[in-house]
Amino acid sequence: MKREILGVVMCGGASARMGRDKASLEVRPGEEQLERQLRLLALYCGKLAASVGPSDRSQRVLPTGVEAILDVEGLGGPMAGIVAALRFARGIPVLALACDMPFLDASHLFQLVNRRDPEALATAFVACDGMPDPMCAIYEPRCLPELESLGGAGKSSLRRFLQDRRVERVEVENPQFLASVNDPRELEEARRRLGGLADSQEFSAKKGD
Repeated sequence: MKREILGVVMCGGASARMGRDKASLEVRPGEEQLERQLRLLALYCGKLAASVGPSDRSQRVLPTGVEAILDVEGLGGPMAGIVAALRFARGIPVLALACDMPFLDASHLFQLVNRRDPEALATAFVACDGMPDPMCAIYEPRCLPELESLGGAGKSSLRRFLQDRRVERVEVENPQFLASVNDPRELEEARRRLGGLADSQEFSAKKGD
């Protein structure tokens, strides 16, 4: 069931370690990561957008109905995209999802959306390091002024913001699905893992026939 939430794929990073645009990677054959993440967000979010980063990347071709959001100038890192998305959302929450999380699936977003606490500043999964993960999280409209203030003071760590504030923490037994793919080695490893998972699922399905 779709909610009044703006789903935003965060794809404005420089991709320096990967050496190419991570949003256009095909971790699974035939589907770019940006397309996949938008497809997952569309299951639960009434509006969709992509945080495309600096203006020289603003010509990215997006599917019909998906808005392009430019980062806020003067802010560093992903906070620039989150602040821009919250401003664009105009009073509705933002579900931010990194483009380089290929292991995340619809069931994870379902869990996140259904655990959302509108009274908290955000709702986020707890990552392997015990801290809330800012790149698969729901940000409430009321956190915008505080993020703007922190960003203006040069404090651009979203992890620190989520760690120190009232946040609904979604703890799971195995948060490995939050892993990102940052360089060619990790990309090939992800392709192997996901290929093996697909083969396993197909084998199980055939056994059940």
